[in-house]
Amino acid sequence: MAKARTNLQLPVLLGFHATVAGGFLVSYLTGDGDDFYFMHVFSGYVVLAALALRMAIGVLAPPGSMLRLPRPDWGAIAGFLRGAATMERGVLLKRSPLHGPMAVALLAGLTAAAASGAIADFVLSAEDLHEAFGEAALFIVIVHVALVLVLHGAKRLATPRAAEPAATPLSATSRTGGAS
Repeated sequence: MAKARTNLQLPVLLGFHATVAGGFLVSYLTGDGDDFYFMHVFSGYVVLAALALRMAIGVLAPPGSMLRLPRPDWGAIAGFLRGAATMERGVLLKRSPLHGPMAVALLAGLTAAAASGAIADFVLSAEDLHEAFGEAALFIVIVHVALVLVLHGAKRLATPRAAEPAATPLSATSRTGGAS
């Protein structure tokens, strides 16, 4: 039965990621203007609920679980950055320890934006704070996307390529469109 739970961890994380990414995008794009205010509020509450559920699952998840909240390892991060600076293949091919602090920054920034939005529903003076947290969250999201792209590119550069297969001449039947 433990194997079944393990197989569900990645779909749960991907579902969380899709919910938060989509909800944040809708909420950010509908933040200005009265015509879409309901969409802004609804998507903000969806993000807040997803973050609360993710935090609860992350706190209760056992050590070694993909669902456990990230705990950045600063020593591993320093070693990774030293190895990455010299394009050390063995370092670049491993999972980057930068994902931990990036996840913490995303969870904190998005939670601050969503929670301040819920507060701003009842305390109008919190609107400016909510807008500032929303802009900061967008910056964190952009940095996250850039980091993922850079790490993916570095991993592709470090991946050894298999030798290209030797070019084989076309057979007479394939040149003429097949045998008759």
